[in-house]
Amino acid sequence: MFFIIGATGFFGNLLVIYSVISDRKMRSSVTNLLITNLALADLSTLISGVPDIVLFILNRGWLLGEIPCKLHRFAMVTSLYVSVLSLCAVCIERYIGIIHPFEAHIVCNRRRIICVICIVWFISLVTGLPPLLFNTVMHDKSKDSVGFCRMRFPTNSFLYFMIYKFGEFFLYYFAPLLLQMVLYCIITKQLFLGSEHLHRPVVMTWTETGNRTERSSDALQARKGVVKMLIISVLVYFISYSPIEIMLFYKMISPHAFKDHWSYHVIAIVIAYVNSSANPILYSIFSQNFRRRFNAILCGHEEKNRHMTATSTNSRMWRLTSLRSATTEV
Repeated sequence: MFFIIGATGFFGNLLVIYSVISDRKMRSSVTNLLITNLALADLSTLISGVPDIVLFILNRGWLLGEIPCKLHRFAMVTSLYVSVLSLCAVCIERYIGIIHPFEAHIVCNRRRIICVICIVWFISLVTGLPPLLFNTVMHDKSKDSVGFCRMRFPTNSFLYFMIYKFGEFFLYYFAPLLLQMVLYCIITKQLFLGSEHLHRPVVMTWTETGNRTERSSDALQARKGVVKMLIISVLVYFISYSPIEIMLFYKMISPHAFKDHWSYHVIAIVIAYVNSSANPILYSIFSQNFRRRFNAILCGHEEKNRHMTATSTNSRMWRLTSLRSATTEV
């Protein structure tokens, strides 16, 4: 199971990154910049979680020493933080693009999105410093030969640990989850209840014979796909990170029972792996552009797609309103 989830996430996120950077059309979308950053963070999360899983299978203890303990935990929490903040950034960008499409090209331009990505990494690196500074190898008193990589503050260790964990819970679980739920509910309501106002035909197409091509059914299906992806994304996020947060409260009750919660710790990481591995699958199911690129890369259908694109451009396109940001290239 570890191998299947890890391999799916590893190659899936690599495929997402390559799909964007190798295609000019997909690179031009600011949404895809955020998705690429999310894929990079998910890839880092998958890689940084490997030592815990391997050591769990071998010995259920930490065998790599003090410095790897610090560096490993720092890399893991930083990549997790980047992943969560990137999800929030994608959510906010989608909200602006769909609810406020006329301001989106100003608020969410390429330069600002790159700045947002840099800020996301800076905040994640700074808030990820405590494990780098205070993590150490601790031993179970009943079995001195087995060590565990844990955070230990110099004074009032348990109190500061709880403060740190509650801060982490609020900043990287509760607040992001609440933000995504609220914004995606607004988006969903607007897509369904306000669809007539928000999604008037942006492009009207006539063939060379002068016949109008119907686009309403395609637009409706696209809206349904977006809504499904948003809802599933929030659900996967909530389910994947809930076990880690439950473990926080378990540590409050039994902070020294290393052996008791070591198995649960690894299981929680594996479930978090699901979140890092699920996004490429969601893109392939709900995003036509990503599905097209995946097929082109894996199955060699690039020429067919180019031919279809060239054929479609023979019809004359009359643009009534420019809502490019509202229909982001996802």
